[in-house]
Amino acid sequence: MAIAPRSRWKVVEELWYDAHHQWARQDDVLWTLGISDYTQDTAGDILYIALPEPGTVLEKGQPFGSLESGKWVGQLYAPFDGVVIAANEQVRERPGMLNHDPYGRGWIVKVKAQGPAPRSDLLSGEEYRRRLEDLEER
Repeated sequence: MAIAPRSRWKVVEELWYDAHHQWARQDDVLWTLGISDYTQDTAGDILYIALPEPGTVLEKGQPFGSLESGKWVGQLYAPFDGVVIAANEQVRERPGMLNHDPYGRGWIVKVKAQGPAPRSDLLSGEEYRRRLEDLEER
């Protein structure tokens, strides 16, 4: 995986990103979702994650879980319509994994997308990196 070091936050160029600083990777018919390096960094040490159970129907733009740290509570939002096929039990048991490996072992759920092509509303790695650079300039 190529990681662009232009901002202080890592961006994996091959992934897709949404406005909530979450990433998505298509693996054949399933999509794996997770949080970005920016999210884990701004949250601080993640202490708890609420994950949906397999079979949960996700609706684009609606919350499907939450993260909690010592200074922050945030929602996880569905980037597209779909059905949860698997939730990462290792992350549920050890939420700090999200801080240490957000793009690898810290994945959150695997989803089978439904409806229109999910990529239409997602940012490429390059587009997301530019968004982070804009955040740093502010």
